[in-house]
Amino acid sequence: MIEYEIVRRKIKNIYISIKDGQVIVKAPLHVSKEKIDKIVNEKSLWIEKKINIKREDRSVDIKNKDYIYILGNKIKIDYEYVDIKKVNVFIDENNCRICLPINTKLKDNIYKLIESKIDKELKRLTQKYVLIAMDKYTKLTSLKPDKITIRKFKSIWGNCSSNKEIKINQKIIHYSIEQIEYVCLHELTHLKYMNHQCEFWSFVKKYMPNYKEISKSLKC
Repeated sequence: MIEYEIVRRKIKNIYISIKDGQVIVKAPLHVSKEKIDKIVNEKSLWIEKKINIKREDRSVDIKNKDYIYILGNKIKIDYEYVDIKKVNVFIDENNCRICLPINTKLKDNIYKLIESKIDKELKRLTQKYVLIAMDKYTKLTSLKPDKITIRKFKSIWGNCSSNKEIKINQKIIHYSIEQIEYVCLHELTHLKYMNHQCEFWSFVKKYMPNYKEISKSLKC
């Protein structure tokens, strides 16, 4: 479900607009949240096209790149040919090392295998830093989800369901710790305020005064 902010007005129809990557829904005073959810869901493809977030390409594409981003830093991919039988990938905050059997030729199938192993390493790192951020802001806000999941989204950084499950986009590992913390705080706040009303943003600002700047950096 696409996240959006509701603005109630004395109007007859529902209007959807995009501002700085944020979806704004202007709705009549009497229209239910369920009906607005349904309309936003029906217009989701249109909304995603309109958002058209233009970020620096931080995707993993080792066939055409010799680096990846980890915690906002550009990390060079190092290849090593060693006396082993299987491809191994090691990634931490400062290194990305790919160990290949001596006679390995870098063909499409090998690139796919390497990217699959990189994906697993990135998920592990994402889990690590998301849990650190969640723990930090759980202690500060006293808000705690029942479940935290790392998965891939196309157009959102996170999601908080009504059953208190928070899902964070694995791609956030390519961005800074500050940006990871913002996404985690944002989703934690949804445990208290499901919509992006004024109280929601006031709560976020209380624990992260520069949240607007960070939020904008994730939509640039």
